[in-house]
Amino acid sequence: MYTALLERDSRFEGIFVVGVRTTGIFCRPGCTARTPKRGNVEFFSTTQEALTHGYRPCKVCRPMEPLGSAPNWIEELL
Repeated sequence: MYTALLERDSRFEGIFVVGVRTTGIFCRPGCTARTPKRGNVEFFSTTQEALTHGYRPCKVCRPMEPLGSAPNWIEELL
């Protein structure tokens, strides 16, 4: 899973999310934010599991939103 995170492999979307202990956030495997050190991450099967462990969603990859959804401001324009 860490290799998928390093490679930002979006094929693993929906399979796991990664929590970063030093920041308290959790991300999708394909997140473009800076890659954390291996010792600072833990993996979860679902976003709900990450939330239960005290992590908050990343503002870069927005793991709580459906993948490929349009941002709110575009939805309003449409």
